[in-house]
Amino acid sequence: MKYWALLAGKLLACALVLGLLWRAVTALVPPPRTLYYNGFLGYDLGWTLIAGLFFLLGSGLLYLAFLDQRYRCRVCARRLRMPIVTGSWGQMILKGRPRIEYICPYGHGTLKVPEFQISGHETADWKANRDLWEELVASEDERK
Repeated sequence: MKYWALLAGKLLACALVLGLLWRAVTALVPPPRTLYYNGFLGYDLGWTLIAGLFFLLGSGLLYLAFLDQRYRCRVCARRLRMPIVTGSWGQMILKGRPRIEYICPYGHGTLKVPEFQISGHETADWKANRDLWEELVASEDERK
């Protein structure tokens, strides 16, 4: 639940920042008035350029929000840590294709991301751990 609440908060913050920025732009550079057309995009080069740059900025902010969300734990929404490269290009048949594995610092799960995507978009593989720390503590108790 925290994972989705964080994403909603990021999207709300992006919308708020873009809304405030658009108000500031329209206050500094008022839109032109034309007699024959109510809209101004495509007819006024300055406003068309401003709208295009604003669209690129908004797209970039949304991309960064989703990219950051991809590398977060699905349970506690903390950033995943400790990247480990597994697999090898030279021994792909034995070890598989190279992947980068990230782990939650609290042991909630691991994320396996392909190192290089050859055939289109591949989704990252999230694997939730059952109680990793309890298993580790239980193994210490069994040794004693």
